[in-house]
Amino acid sequence: MAGPIEPACAEVQSRRGGARSFPRWRGPSTAAALVFGAAALTSLAGLPVQANEDDYPARKDWSSYWEGSLNISVFVFRDLNRDGLYNLGDQPMSGILVDVTGPGRPSWSASNGAGFANFTMSGTRTDGDIMFEGTYDFAVRVPPQWQVTTRNAVQTTQFRLRPGSPADLIADPAPALVGLAPNLTIFGTLPENLDAAPVLSGPHRAIRRLEVDPAHHFVAPVEEGEWHSQTTPSRAVQVTTTPVQIAQAWWTSLTDKGAAGTKITFDDLQSEGVLKIPSGYAGLGWDNFVMTHRKFYDPEGYRNGVMSGEFLAYNGSGHPAAITSFEPFDFVGGYFGASALDAEGETLLISAWRGDEQVYHEQMTLSALGPTYLAAGFEDITRLEFRTAHYWQFTADDLTVVTGSRP
Repeated sequence: MAGPIEPACAEVQSRRGGARSFPRWRGPSTAAALVFGAAALTSLAGLPVQANEDDYPARKDWSSYWEGSLNISVFVFRDLNRDGLYNLGDQPMSGILVDVTGPGRPSWSASNGAGFANFTMSGTRTDGDIMFEGTYDFAVRVPPQWQVTTRNAVQTTQFRLRPGSPADLIADPAPALVGLAPNLTIFGTLPENLDAAPVLSGPHRAIRRLEVDPAHHFVAPVEEGEWHSQTTPSRAVQVTTTPVQIAQAWWTSLTDKGAAGTKITFDDLQSEGVLKIPSGYAGLGWDNFVMTHRKFYDPEGYRNGVMSGEFLAYNGSGHPAAITSFEPFDFVGGYFGASALDAEGETLLISAWRGDEQVYHEQMTLSALGPTYLAAGFEDITRLEFRTAHYWQFTADDLTVVTGSRP
């Protein structure tokens, strides 16, 4: 133990000159002094630091030009229920072109991954898209076979100088959001062995007599709901939010097993990023399929191609991919798109095998603006192959299969 503390004297030079003595306490140990000092610092660290008045000055002059800039935006979204409102479940659209014209030079912008087509505005700078007072028109370039649900493909707004605002320029009013939706159609190529062009019956007693060209192609405008082939009443396809391509096999397959199918959404493997899909997922084998979050990549199709949740799948490096099973399975259908607008119009070739025999083949034209549903009707297959004609990535989501024992 440490002994009693003994006073000691030390001589120092006083401010008045000369030496003087004062008692100095000799502590018990250096460690104790360090502990005391640390405690004192901890106590001081908890005290607030009083700010000076000029640390957070209130702005007093609002009349001077700020000489800044900011973005004014047109927000574009996919209107899933076509009601003209941006609702829960609707998705921002990427890659939609928007033009602005007014007193200055014309400009255009493409909507980004969050759906915003941005235009720089400034009342003082010379490098903006909008730099002058006056009337401006914002016009969305509506893609072919799409429609504007908000009825504002072109909208007009006034820009006025407002010194002291972030850009010294304001819009009155700001551009409104724009909703888009694809025209709903059922289309495809009929098998050559059909005796006559089929007739489809749909919601509200709607009837569509399919008009077939010399190459057996057909297209029919439809509305949301379930559509049946009148020649094969057991065959039905559900039209939801996208166009539907009916495969040739769909017309001749014996049963419709879609109701008993398993929907593969790619949302239940992981919560972020990208992952090579392992065999065993959904009870199937997977070759060169990758799943990714819709925001992991920049190209438009990865964001526009999602149908449910936040994830979809694509073919790794644009090369062929396949789904396999030792036990036969049915491929009911799924949603497919192009990964990027640079690949707009890419062709997807789909082949199905039963053992060593190829039993089905279908091809689709892909878009990065949104997917198309393929009503496949491929039955009792063991291998399903996908390849693109020019080796671009395709996207896939909400695939429906039937596995296991047959009734």
